[in-house]
Amino acid sequence: MAEQQEKIRVTCPSCFKRFEVSAKFAGREGPCPSCKKPITIPALSEQVVLREQEQFGGVKSKEGKLVFKPVAREDATFSMTALAVVMTAALSAFAIAFFIGHSTEDKSSLTMVVAAGSFLVALPLCWSGYWFLRDDEFEAYSGQELWVRVAVCSAAYALLWGIYAFLIGYWELSPDLNENLPYYVITAVVFLIAGGFAAAGSFDIQPLSGFMHFSFYILITLLLRMAMGLSAYYVNWWD
Repeated sequence: MAEQQEKIRVTCPSCFKRFEVSAKFAGREGPCPSCKKPITIPALSEQVVLREQEQFGGVKSKEGKLVFKPVAREDATFSMTALAVVMTAALSAFAIAFFIGHSTEDKSSLTMVVAAGSFLVALPLCWSGYWFLRDDEFEAYSGQELWVRVAVCSAAYALLWGIYAFLIGYWELSPDLNENLPYYVITAVVFLIAGGFAAAGSFDIQPLSGFMHFSFYILITLLLRMAMGLSAYYVNWWD
């Protein structure tokens, strides 16, 4: 049985399309399958190495020269176990939101609950969203560094909700969507862009991926608000 042919990962410098080619084309030039512009396939010796071996003094070659042994990059993936944990957390959040919302008649008393929830819900959403949208060309963040970035992004998302609520109250907008539609639309667009850049900066992903990341968070939080019996778009400090 023939061995599996080695592949080379290539990124087109013109359209940034990523694809894989057979190692037999290493060092050759040809058209990009997406934009058709000429690109040069890297040689096998030019494959990206992200870090050197952290060993004092390195290792020595046959000639006795001091060299550093490269450590190959390992791809990190989002496991099915992690997906199950996220889905369980999401279902639990909806159940809790429904219970709290329908057991409380005075919705104004839910302000602190909603404020805290906007941050707590963001934590698993930011973490899971990163694994789906991260750039495979770069080594994945992990451990403490990843969780710091998740916390920063979650705080930014919750803060954007707080600023949005403040502006709605400051402008004294009414819950009538038709009456204040331009204000709501413009505000939503600005905040979606801001949230997208917050995600892109937190996780070093493309702005479009950041926009998708924040949009997913907004979708979930809107559904949670509706589960609590709150308006999906009209938010202020006394909601």
